[in-house]
Amino acid sequence: MNTVYLRPYRPSDLNNIIHVFTEAVHQLGIRHYSPAQLNAWCPSEPDQQRWHDRLESMVILVAEQGATIVGFIGYDGAGLIDLLFVHPTFARRGITTMLMQAVERLALANGVSQLQTKASMVARPFFESRGFVVTAEETVTIGGENLRRFAMDKIIKPIQ
Repeated sequence: MNTVYLRPYRPSDLNNIIHVFTEAVHQLGIRHYSPAQLNAWCPSEPDQQRWHDRLESMVILVAEQGATIVGFIGYDGAGLIDLLFVHPTFARRGITTMLMQAVERLALANGVSQLQTKASMVARPFFESRGFVVTAEETVTIGGENLRRFAMDKIIKPIQ
């Protein structure tokens, strides 16, 4: 029952994906971002159509424990990891690593040799622990709020 499985995203997952994102942003981001920044990044009324369109535009892998979605990763197929979130209740259990490893295998199988991401201050330590290197510090404006993030890259190679 405690086993976490990965599977492809289904459109019926939309509300659960938004829930995981919302909980992760607001609970884990509070140490790095102000309440106004968190509300701009993740408003209380999410744009369902925007989320639908965004998720349909990339490969999404969902981490599921039983019938509960506990995390997800979004990958564009060309090397960009656009989303990586785990519900705070399930943080520090290896789920983020499992999701990242799956995308690395997928990328390698598709001939991709470099991954990129735009990591939040919350996510930066995880990505660094996985071999990503900061290439630029950025400020993005969302809903009138400036949020600090990091452009990061990683060269990936098949295991010999």
